[in-house]
This record gives sequence, structure tokens and C-alpha cells, in this order.
Amino acid sequence: MLMTCNIANKTQHIKALILDFDMTIFDTRADNDVRKAKKGKDIDWDEVHSVIPQYRLYDGWREVFAWCKVNHIKIGILSTAKTELINRTLTFFGIECNAVVGWQLFHRKPSAKLVEMILKKLNVRCDEVISIGDSVVDKEMSDNGGVRFIGAIWDSEDIDKLQDCICISTPSEIMNVVI
Repeated sequence: MLMTCNIANKTQHIKALILDFDMTIFDTRADNDVRKAKKGKDIDWDEVHSVIPQYRLYDGWREVFAWCKVNHIKIGILSTAKTELINRTLTFFGIECNAVVGWQLFHRKPSAKLVEMILKKLNVRCDEVISIGDSVVDKEMSDNGGVRFIGAIWDSEDIDKLQDCICISTPSEIMNVVI
């Protein structure tokens, strides 16, 4: 059974952030030819993992992760990227998070089931989180899962399509939005 929430019933205290991986936390264009162009078919994962040092952590995320830790705000990463790739990337960059839900065989964005999975791992309710992503599918998934969404527009290809939601232009703005 999927969890539903009325987004209008906002809590004052946010207990977790749900973040997209590609082009939200990390600029992962370095693997476009190796991972993204092949769309899951015949991917050489050793080659993909060898590209991790070429990823770029967007400016401001280290501060956001540290701020969240100090303020007891959990961080979950929800992505179509494989969990192993996410975990290896976080380890390489020395970043910790509380939960990861990566690529799922039977559930794809914008499925509300993915939101339910990350909420369960974070042990929070949908009214206690904010979801942040760079694409319309991230927004649709958040809407379907009943969580508030903020558009991350610093490298988004969907800027024009995210006009109807709250957007931030740098990761550090999250600290001003989350109270």
C-alpha cells in the first residue's frame, strides 16, 4: 500500500531531504558515453566506476551535508542510477548520507513506490521531507509520492518546465528553505 500525504499540511520541522543524484548533487556528464547513452544495455560497469573521479560535486553540497548533520536532518538519495554507483561516488567524495534507493527493476520514476521506499529507509513521513531534483520526472515522482518538491536549476535541462514550482539556483539555498 502506497503512503499518501496532503502536501498542504506542512510541518514546521523538516526531518529529511530526498535528493536526486545525477545533475543535482553531482555533474555526471563524464559518463554520458559510458552509462547514459547505453540506457542499461551492455554497460561496462568497471569503465563507469573508473569515471567517478571525473564527476563534479556541485559547489555548496559539502556545506549542505554538514549543515544537515548538525541540524539532525537526514539525507536520502533517490535516483535511477545504480545504488553501487551512488555509494562508490559518495565514498570517493567522502560524503555520507542516511539512505540510498537506486535503480529498481520494477519501479521507475515517477513511481510513488520509490518515494515510499526512501521514506521507509529514512523512517520519516512524507510531510517531514523535501525532495530536490533537476527534472520534471523528479517533480512528478514527488507529487505522486505526496512530498514537497524544490527544483534544482543549476544544471537542469528542464528549467522552463519547472516554472510552476519553487526552484533554487545553488545547493546552499537549501539551508534558507529548510527551517
